[in-house]
Amino acid sequence: MDPLLPGTPARLPDGRMLTAADTPPAAAEGAPTGGAARALAVDGRLLTGDGVQVRGFAGVHQGRLLVEAGLRDPAEQQVLLLDPDTGELTVLADDPAVPTVHSVLASAGTLLLTAAGREGIRRTVRTPDGREFTPADHAAPLPWRVAPVLQRVTEHGVPTALVLPRGHVPGQRLPVLVDGYGGPGFQDVSAEPRRWQHRQWWADQGFAVVTVDNRGTPYVSPAFTHAMYRGFSEVTLEDQVAALQALGARHRDLDLGRVGVRGWSYGGYLSALAVLRRPDVFHAAAAGAAPTDFRHYDTAYTERYLGLPQEHPEVYERDSLIPDAPKLTRPLLLMTGLADDNVHPSHTLRLSRALTDAGRPHQLLALPGVTHMTPGGTREKLMALELEFFRRELAAG
Repeated sequence: MDPLLPGTPARLPDGRMLTAADTPPAAAEGAPTGGAARALAVDGRLLTGDGVQVRGFAGVHQGRLLVEAGLRDPAEQQVLLLDPDTGELTVLADDPAVPTVHSVLASAGTLLLTAAGREGIRRTVRTPDGREFTPADHAAPLPWRVAPVLQRVTEHGVPTALVLPRGHVPGQRLPVLVDGYGGPGFQDVSAEPRRWQHRQWWADQGFAVVTVDNRGTPYVSPAFTHAMYRGFSEVTLEDQVAALQALGARHRDLDLGRVGVRGWSYGGYLSALAVLRRPDVFHAAAAGAAPTDFRHYDTAYTERYLGLPQEHPEVYERDSLIPDAPKLTRPLLLMTGLADDNVHPSHTLRLSRALTDAGRPHQLLALPGVTHMTPGGTREKLMALELEFFRRELAAG
């Protein structure tokens, strides 16, 4: 389990040390999340329990700790005040009736509270003398008000989201587009409205857009996140497939005979992995900037989850996509920026070469001057090309 938690470790004003900790798994035995919670501890003494998934420490306010945490569904977030002596919790920001992500910034006794949900994004300033006001917002409004269907599925309680076309008529079967990340350290399924803008665009092109936070992603429980340790591919794919099938059983308009998958970075890895190893479930993939062999990834990120390659070569071999190249039977679009200094373009080029050597047709889009972050409108241009690809391969639209 990653021991790091934003804001910790921290020295409190009275000299005590605030650190991250996990509650004992036995305390939540049998829970669908796998048990245990991310917690805070003062000088090693736990302050929070299983009902609170702590996500970050934002500072000290009026003698209490400002904490961002989840009290209910992982898609939501609340802001709490925590007494460092007794562990008593006071909810500072929450919307029990509407899934919302609350966050806070603190400075000199003043709080900036942000609430992000399907109604949009609201910001409130609270001053030390008790005043409260809403600052002017000069940002352009979001294009769409999206209401993703948020559900937990499978025995692991995997968070999922479903976005349908606006004006969808029940009974109309839709090809499915799986759009997500799936890797450690990032949550896709969130009430935060900006997560769903591009997915609503995809849905309006004629797709049922499915997003799955498989085990290994954060904010469900330490055990849920830890499940990916020393093995990305098996857990990622197992949960994506199981969640997709569970959603198909609940929502009969999802045509599981036409399933595409797209993603970037780890999401690109997931996309290529899906058509290479489960062509019975996934029928076309667009894989962008995929780390196809983690032995060649450039940071210590990999070693935190897979261990050292010289000590666990079998783990790295099992998670590599290169040996799977001869198995390709589905349409695959590979994309990479030739100026990518995060996932080096050699990852995509090596997979393309392996596919070529195996006689497996595929498409390769190499983008001169484009980095990992696809600046300058590149992302939108790629989405248009992906749309053409999926419409052709899934007969959608």
